Amino acid sequence: MREGVALDSSDLFRQNMVMADANWERLGDYVVARRAALGMRDRRAFAAATGITDRTLGKLENGKRVSASTLGAVENQLGWAPGSCRRILAGGEPAVMTAGTGHAQYEDPTLQHIAETPGLPPDVVRGLIALARNWRDQADERDQAGRAGHRDLGDGPQQSQRRGA
Repeated sequence: MREGVALDSSDLFRQNMVMADANWERLGDYVVARRAALGMRDRRAFAAATGITDRTLGKLENGKRVSASTLGAVENQLGWAPGSCRRILAGGEPAVMTAGTGHAQYEDPTLQHIAETPGLPPDVVRGLIALARNWRDQADERDQAGRAGHRDLGDGPQQSQRRGA
């Protein structure tokens, strides 16, 4: 890479970027074809399984722009490798994940997606995975503390009476 030139992989997803609508229509056609090939005829069920709204999926399948996070969720559900939607938008073909393509290093699909995102240096991948695990651990600790607090609420007055006596 030349000095002073930054690589920004989010350019394809900027809403104000001028991009031929045919590329988004092409992506929509690929998404519909792959969904049908996988036997997922019901758009609403696919949207629910993907975690996006039916309306957003409809926009994508009809050739309208959607967010990068939506594209990532769709890639996961369709069994495409991360970055496949970007490749389709650029005129290429999606990479289909097969049993032999790559074994999952992580049981958590979010961590697996981070690990398989093309273009990320290994140290960045390790850092993002560490952050995600840390956030989840903190959330688990808060949940456990909240549950313990609920149990303690019933014992609260009795405990304080015993201490004061």
